[in-house]
Amino acid sequence: MPANAVRVAIGFALGVALATAGTPSPTTGSTAAAIVLPRLVVAGRPATLAVLDEAGALLPGAEVEFRGGAKMTTDATGRATFTAPTQVGVLIAQAVGTAAKASAAVIVPPENPPDGIQVTEVPQLVSLHEPFSIAGAGFRGEAEGTHAWLGGQPALVLAASPVALVVLAGPRTPPGAAQLVIEADGRRPGPVQVTLVALEISSEKQQLAPKEKGKLTVLARGSEQRLEVEVRNLTPDVVKMPEGADVLRATTRGGAENTAEVELEGRRAGDFSVSVRLIPPVAGLPDVETARQKLIAARRIAPPHWSGRLDGLIERIEKNPQDVLRVRRELEKMLAENPAGEFGRLLEAAWLILLKR
Repeated sequence: MPANAVRVAIGFALGVALATAGTPSPTTGSTAAAIVLPRLVVAGRPATLAVLDEAGALLPGAEVEFRGGAKMTTDATGRATFTAPTQVGVLIAQAVGTAAKASAAVIVPPENPPDGIQVTEVPQLVSLHEPFSIAGAGFRGEAEGTHAWLGGQPALVLAASPVALVVLAGPRTPPGAAQLVIEADGRRPGPVQVTLVALEISSEKQQLAPKEKGKLTVLARGSEQRLEVEVRNLTPDVVKMPEGADVLRATTRGGAENTAEVELEGRRAGDFSVSVRLIPPVAGLPDVETARQKLIAARRIAPPHWSGRLDGLIERIEKNPQDVLRVRRELEKMLAENPAGEFGRLLEAAWLILLKR
């Protein structure tokens, strides 16, 4: 299939925020599309963030502003090291002049830090095209001080704190079973077994005439288990997916030919564009329920101008408890408005719960 027939965009998942909007960077001419923060940062300790452009490349010279007014600029690697706030709570960063925003929870320093490195949480399924989060202890807050390997190939540490990393597989890493190795200060724990998945997409037709039917095929390489993927229609004026949805979920069939198919219908002639991302297996649904209860409690005491926003969040989390990323992003916007008292504490509690997903 010609490259210009269907353009494939790989989205971000596993707690890494992606927002597209803004103005070109004065340094590179690219636009800051995403800020990558570790999920947790330690109060008063070093941490590293990264800024990515629309193509997913690290963006040097991007200016980032934290809630409270502090600003910093990414270095030649597209990353910036900073000291986390001394107070626990929510850290929100935004690329200046854009809508790209990310957040992290600021936690107290561990009372009894381990001697060496510990890896306590790693997703068992990792997309080769998406950054993923690692939790543990003993990491370096400076991203260049912690090293990672996947399947024997170097991986890029995008963001870091003493207790969390965000890592992206290297371009030569093959899909399939692999060992994840983390090293800092010359120390490394035992390897962690993960499965690396590469998503590929193809179309049986290059373009569709109005009312003409077509089909997309998503192929998952590296795993023979049934996987859930999200398909997003980026050109809804050109083609439509079933029921006119702009976003839908599909499950691969499993086995050696691990594919999922999505029906399309043409609306007008022209190239069409979609994105696809791997959805991690469901875990911790009781946490989602706890977050919902926090939101319900906040709704009871919400100021009038907040009520409608909370109703929408509660409805969204009830209809699809797996799709918490949008709820979390909306909570970040609310927290950026500094809601006061018990109402604000309940919103922050719900956000912290969803941050663990």
